[in-house]
Amino acid sequence: MRDSRLPQTLLVAPDVPFTSIKKAFQELGWQQSNLSQTAPLIEGEPETATWTWQGEKPFVIYSYNPVAQLRVLDVATLPPVFRKALCDAVPTLSDKEVDHLFFSDDIKERLLGLWAAQETERIDLITQAERLQSDSDSIIAKQAKAVTKKLRSISEARLQTFASLQMLVQAAPELIRQLDNAEFVASLQPSLSDCKKLFDEHIAQAAFDAMQSLYHPGMRLNTIDPAADIKVTATPAGLLRWSNELSDKFPGAFRDLAGWMNPSSLWLTWTITDPEGSTVRYDGLSWLDNHWVWLPKVYRDLVPLCLSGRISQSKVH
Repeated sequence: MRDSRLPQTLLVAPDVPFTSIKKAFQELGWQQSNLSQTAPLIEGEPETATWTWQGEKPFVIYSYNPVAQLRVLDVATLPPVFRKALCDAVPTLSDKEVDHLFFSDDIKERLLGLWAAQETERIDLITQAERLQSDSDSIIAKQAKAVTKKLRSISEARLQTFASLQMLVQAAPELIRQLDNAEFVASLQPSLSDCKKLFDEHIAQAAFDAMQSLYHPGMRLNTIDPAADIKVTATPAGLLRWSNELSDKFPGAFRDLAGWMNPSSLWLTWTITDPEGSTVRYDGLSWLDNHWVWLPKVYRDLVPLCLSGRISQSKVH
């Protein structure tokens, strides 16, 4: 079972010791690759650790703050099925549990709530963080001010990203209407250099090979009715790593592939609805440097490769 809505940062339940976390990873087949080099403040509780899958991506970074018992698993590169397996094996804090921490009578729990909100970029908790700026405990009040500032900065950055993407969205329909022109489509075929900029080096060759097999003389879309409605969604690949208002518009397989994509690359998905109401969905246009490339349904070839652990066989030399 997969859960595509799991976030890119998981909060381990505070009472779960590192030994239990380590055991869960071992039983799931992960390899521990690194522990913090400095002696932990609490014996047996390292403050950082890293696991890899068969020695390669995806990887998980663990961090532990003993002051508030904050245990964090950075799972940004993990496909949903891997995240679900971890959540089933390691008890985690739910959003509701974090929400309740803000109203706890325990100072450590309020502190845990603040730091948890910051780690998971919960901009929906800005109001609660602001409220704690007036907390009777000076430490909580100080931390609440810092967390509020951080969350507001994240919120503003996202708004700026959404605004800049709108220019791309507004220009895209004119481009998409040209996809019925075989000569124009041929100009969108990505080179190996393009693929190296869009994906991790280990799968760039596989992406290039997949597009080489797909493109053929005369390849094009059917002519689009001039009256058809074209709805476009654009996003940086980094936002495809978890569920949000942009990534949810993309095929779910992009979530599986996102950990191996250049997070700053820009991608489009779109739907075409004809005057009779029939809708078709397309994807794979990407703006790269100063030109467009088109990799329709590239995830069909890349996701099985990434999930199979055969990435090392596809390295570009």
